[in-house]
Amino acid sequence: MILRRSIVVVSLLLAGVIPAMADLTYSEKVKREIPMLIGGTFVLQNTAGDIDIVGTDETKVVFIAEKIVRGVDKDAIEEGKQQTQIAVGGNGRMSIVRTLVPNPNLRNGWASGMNYTVRVPRTVQVKVTSLQASHIRVAGIRGNVNVKSNTGVVTLENVTGPAFVESANGDVVFNAPPQGLADTQLTSVNGNVEVHVPQSARFQWIAQIVKGEARTTFRITATLINNRYVANVNGSGGPTITTQSFSGNVAVLQNGALYAAAHSIRSTDPSADFAGQLVRKNFETASVQGLLRFTTLLGDVTIGAVHGGAEITTGAGEVQLGTVFGPCQVISGGGPLTLGQIMGTLLARTEAGDVIVESARQGGTITTGGGIIRLTSTGGPTRLQSGGGDIVVRMASGPVIAETQSGDISITIDPASKTEKVSAKTAKGNVLLSVSQAFAADIDATVITSEPDVNKILSDFTGLSFRREQVGGKTKIRATGKVNGGGGRVELYAEDGGIQISTRSGAVSASIQP
Repeated sequence: MILRRSIVVVSLLLAGVIPAMADLTYSEKVKREIPMLIGGTFVLQNTAGDIDIVGTDETKVVFIAEKIVRGVDKDAIEEGKQQTQIAVGGNGRMSIVRTLVPNPNLRNGWASGMNYTVRVPRTVQVKVTSLQASHIRVAGIRGNVNVKSNTGVVTLENVTGPAFVESANGDVVFNAPPQGLADTQLTSVNGNVEVHVPQSARFQWIAQIVKGEARTTFRITATLINNRYVANVNGSGGPTITTQSFSGNVAVLQNGALYAAAHSIRSTDPSADFAGQLVRKNFETASVQGLLRFTTLLGDVTIGAVHGGAEITTGAGEVQLGTVFGPCQVISGGGPLTLGQIMGTLLARTEAGDVIVESARQGGTITTGGGIIRLTSTGGPTRLQSGGGDIVVRMASGPVIAETQSGDISITIDPASKTEKVSAKTAKGNVLLSVSQAFAADIDATVITSEPDVNKILSDFTGLSFRREQVGGKTKIRATGKVNGGGGRVELYAEDGGIQISTRSGAVSASIQP
């Protein structure tokens, strides 16, 4: 098997974040029941700990949460017990269970985790977000399944609804149902992806790899299209199973087959002279004089400085640049981008991976299909878009447009800027905007949530007008108004999250939401 299946208990997960002398452990279990409609949505957001979710024929959610606290002494344990809590919200249409713990910098010699064992109606939609875990398992679900994790093995079993799994550092295993296979997308940046399906299953397989290998025990013909291998299994038609990994391997195996019996799909490409001989073409140098143009189907790029413009394209690979003295265009079919000082306009795009930029002096466009975007400073109009991941802009001296499908958005405006146009939208997360006290703007902020008492609009500015209404079973909260006489339009939108507008005079003191 290609997957690393070592099991690590929560206490070991916690060991690295508190002093080595911590040898006291406390645990307790709590059981809760939540009414749930047959076609509802169950959301679980956990910081650290294992998760097991199983579909049943019941019309309620039943979960057992095991709280584990590890600390240096009894006082630390007690503090951890009190500050590690479970928040349960929502209604019959959507139920949200969230683990609440303070920022790690505010913990005094303790760390905590929460193991969840959950039974849900098998027809509901399941959404899971996890930061630390040894395993996450979802089984017997007919509705949509969406899992986003940082560590640990994610396993789906007998899931007949569409499934989406995105892992940063863990393996992904999909044990397909005997019947009722649906569209499935499985992605891991640094882990492996393995799919087990019945021998007679009919589907289309899309495999995208960068540093690893794609293997299968099925007799197929795979074609390389736009950096992705595409193959029909047992004939054309049927759902699509997409497997992606940057550093690891992907595999589709018949039930009961071993990975050792699988063959590489590269050699099945009809254009074997092209795909079979595809080799990595890396480029590494300390400095380039003048304009740089470099293109490769597969390869990494590492350059200290470009004394001119840069145009870099890799079908799949990592790009690292120091200083670029002119316009910069970097495009990768999959892989992280790490860029330093960009003096000209910037266009940076990767299909999957984090994008880290130190400075975009004249602004530009930064896009990732799935990953974190971190921009230290920008001096011009800037657009940032992620298919799923946080977006952080530490200092902006120009207009900013930021959008993510899932993640938090944090934007800090240069205190020297009297006004700027800002648009920040997240489909699942929070929005934080930091400005100076003198910042002038026309503000339009909207929160859509099933937990209006938790996800609020907070502001250091007074004088905003608030309005509430019910939309599709959720509460829509909208705040509008002019601050400091009005200025550039500031449009903020957060779904299943909150909005915070703060000045540098201090933290937001209270919600002005009625």
